[in-house]
Amino acid sequence: MSKTGITIGEKPTVTMEIIDGTIKFVWKTSLLTKVLDYSIEKCVGCSLCLYCPWDAITIGPVAETASGRIEGAPLINIDPELCTFCGLCDSACIFRVFTTKYEGEKSVNHFNRVSGTHEIDHEKCAPCLLCEKVCPTGALEVKVEVEKKKDLVTYMNEVHAEGSIKVDEDKCSYCGLCELLCPEVITIFWSDTAEPPKFKPATAIRLDEKECDYCKLCEKICPDDAIEVKCTEASARVIEEPKITGKLKSNDQTCVKCGLCAEVCPYEAIEVSKPFAGNVLTPKIEKCDPIGCHNCFNICAVKAIYPTGKADKIAVLDHCVYCGACANSCPYDVLEVVREGYNVEKLEEAREWERGRSLFFNEVVGKEHPVSGLFERNIILKDEPILSEKARKHIGWETIDGDRTRAMATVKNLRTMLNENPRLNLQLERGQVEKIIKKLKDQEGSREK
Repeated sequence: MSKTGITIGEKPTVTMEIIDGTIKFVWKTSLLTKVLDYSIEKCVGCSLCLYCPWDAITIGPVAETASGRIEGAPLINIDPELCTFCGLCDSACIFRVFTTKYEGEKSVNHFNRVSGTHEIDHEKCAPCLLCEKVCPTGALEVKVEVEKKKDLVTYMNEVHAEGSIKVDEDKCSYCGLCELLCPEVITIFWSDTAEPPKFKPATAIRLDEKECDYCKLCEKICPDDAIEVKCTEASARVIEEPKITGKLKSNDQTCVKCGLCAEVCPYEAIEVSKPFAGNVLTPKIEKCDPIGCHNCFNICAVKAIYPTGKADKIAVLDHCVYCGACANSCPYDVLEVVREGYNVEKLEEAREWERGRSLFFNEVVGKEHPVSGLFERNIILKDEPILSEKARKHIGWETIDGDRTRAMATVKNLRTMLNENPRLNLQLERGQVEKIIKKLKDQEGSREK
């Protein structure tokens, strides 16, 4: 150990434990502690982290989990011996499955990461209940209050009204405002989930017309023009305009910026840019069995894929985030996810790391690394011997020159091996050189033969 307290030649210790559904990996030396947390519950089995440059992450039982044959298993495998705790998986994961910490501080505070944007225009937002009920990840929370109809309509004399009321359920998005306004007349039968392709969070809306006085407030409050009220006769009354108050909030830790909320919002109050641009192809659609196999439907975290019941068998909706989980879950390789671009959440502190991480993000979307800048030029060197032929023979230059040539060839061979196999880089950093030396000798021996 040196005077600074740092152990010379110290090898890091790597430990692993499972705490409340999270696998915690700890890399530790006397100088630095790095932690990688992996949430089993949040992981959807996508392919974003599989581009690990150290090959430390491999796919797990995604198809078996999607089909229901396995429950609660990690959907990826992490090899702590290969992992360098660089945090690239954390930067690429849009589901916030990973948390990388260096000396207790989150690495994403300093590293840029893939992320979309989610913006709410509170001036346009009513708010209503629709986006909260439709959000597939539960990232939206809304508090909304609507003044009750019974407090807004005042009769001068005896209550009397005649007319008609009807709801066009094809137009209705089930935002819930009419029920909040007048629960005596309007009842919405809510569903536990909203399913594709229409994502309606309820199955039906019913009217108790015996309690209705045809005040038309529900018609005014409806953003879908789905309610039509006709009042043919009514006693004298004063009708005040309803007020809607409340606020919509988004949880950035669970929001994956899929954009479904923006698609269904009747007020156009939400604007979303997705983390990835891309496409989902079906090169082997003839093998798809959407009746017997529901793997891709079950695994999709944003419910962007569904069975059509037609010749095309399945369809992928616009709010797909191109994570790749559906392709990993398919036992017949029906699906192919192509990522074509990405958005990055840039931090001021991340500038020195931005280029390196961008190379990794390009790998995730299938882009080739840019070629380093090279300039063509002609260089002519005079080939003159340093020593005379007589002097070269006198000192045995041929033997020395041959040794140097072999040494240079070995160095060139080593450089090629390290470029082609990232694992050898890791072994070299850890001082595990025996295997590398053996591989070099084997290759040199095969060339001599």
